[in-house]
Amino acid sequence: MSHFSHQKLKFIPLSIYLWWWTSWSASSQELNNYQNSGTNSGPSYFLYQQPDYPRDCAEVTKTCSTNNQNGVYLIKPDGYSEPFEAYCDNSVDSGGWTVILRLHDGSIFFDRTWTESKLGFGFLSQDFWLGNEKLSYLTNQNVYELRIDLTSEDGLSFYVKYNRFRISDEFGEYKLTSVGEYSGTEDNITLFLCPPGSVDTSFVLPDCSRRCSCNGSHFSCEDYLCSPNAVCEERNNVLQCYCNAEYTGDGVNCTLDILPSDCQDVYDRVSTESGVYQIKPTTWQRDPFHVYCNMTDGGGWTVFQRRVDGDVDFFLYWSDYRNGFGTPEHELWLGNDKLHSLTQQKNYELRVDLVNSLGDPYYAKYSSFSISDESDNYRLSLGSYTGDAGDSLSYHNGQAFTTRDRDNDLWSGGNCASDLYYYCCGVSTTYDGAWWYNSCFHSSLNSPYGSNCVHWNNLPRSDCNIKYTEMKVRPV
Repeated sequence: MSHFSHQKLKFIPLSIYLWWWTSWSASSQELNNYQNSGTNSGPSYFLYQQPDYPRDCAEVTKTCSTNNQNGVYLIKPDGYSEPFEAYCDNSVDSGGWTVILRLHDGSIFFDRTWTESKLGFGFLSQDFWLGNEKLSYLTNQNVYELRIDLTSEDGLSFYVKYNRFRISDEFGEYKLTSVGEYSGTEDNITLFLCPPGSVDTSFVLPDCSRRCSCNGSHFSCEDYLCSPNAVCEERNNVLQCYCNAEYTGDGVNCTLDILPSDCQDVYDRVSTESGVYQIKPTTWQRDPFHVYCNMTDGGGWTVFQRRVDGDVDFFLYWSDYRNGFGTPEHELWLGNDKLHSLTQQKNYELRVDLVNSLGDPYYAKYSSFSISDESDNYRLSLGSYTGDAGDSLSYHNGQAFTTRDRDNDLWSGGNCASDLYYYCCGVSTTYDGAWWYNSCFHSSLNSPYGSNCVHWNNLPRSDCNIKYTEMKVRPV
């Protein structure tokens, strides 16, 4: 029946049954007491029994000479005031199922009052509801499993089971207190049926894995999954996903009431796992944005630059560097506007991680890092160096940002961004190498990938191309 799992199911009230069975076994003395001396007595299918009554249909099969016939028998659950008739089904599994509900032809109206639902209604040989009071006594005398057999509109039959079924008493408003674990032929079906004429309603499974609904007699389910920042529980008699404290949303999607201002805030409030998170710096007046949070080296690092394999073109324009490009989990430039806002809200340190073509890792740290706003051309402010990569960035301290279409560097002979690109790509070799080395080539981590132009001047074994770069900041 696997084809059911990818479509909504539409049911008609035909051969829809609820069954359950107990694993309790009667003692030998009780087996001797429960004698059946009756036979089938017409339309009610009633089989006469002695005054000592079985507690459910499982005991009926163990104590009566019924030849495993389906039919109506007297049972009396522990504590119930008097015996009552129940329909016993022995046609599935090993038999002994006490039927509590049947929807077959729509001849019985199921939208009933509290009292009617408590006492039960219908006819055991046709459509009926056994009654909540009887069901409460029955399910509280032992551990029961529940079986639901259904037939779809196109005549296909299937079933579901739950291994621990129980409802409370009237004082507890006959609350469904347990269903246990699911098994069966179709995971789209839950402990819920849509009687003819039922009002539109929806609900979720006990484990919050599916949301199901009734629309008249039509029944359907869809995936329903709680957010990692939510719990599945019942509140005010409604079972669903609820967002954790400090989060808002519908339980499936939960967002922090106050978003983290950087990855250190993520580390302190949300998660210590590296990954992509949404942040909003305190000075940022626009929509929140996503960043990659690197939680190594003490955690809390907000990544703003990464080169991995050259998939992203870094030979871009002022507006691209202002707004940012790439993806947080791969190659990226976060964006100078975001970087300015980020580094203005607190005092930050900078860490630069580098790996050469031989796989040797190096790093450089600077005790402070910030950039100014666009009106000052995103000017760099840098603190003191530590690390093993060599200090190749301090030369640029106090300098403005340069792109291929906006020349703000100190070299009077050209534009370091555009001319360096052509120089590295072999288009032009007219420039003095020493001049390049002194004015532009101290650090050039946004240059063309796969050439010596991705460069950190003082890196040990600098003759080896740099294959990996990551620049990130953290509050100090």
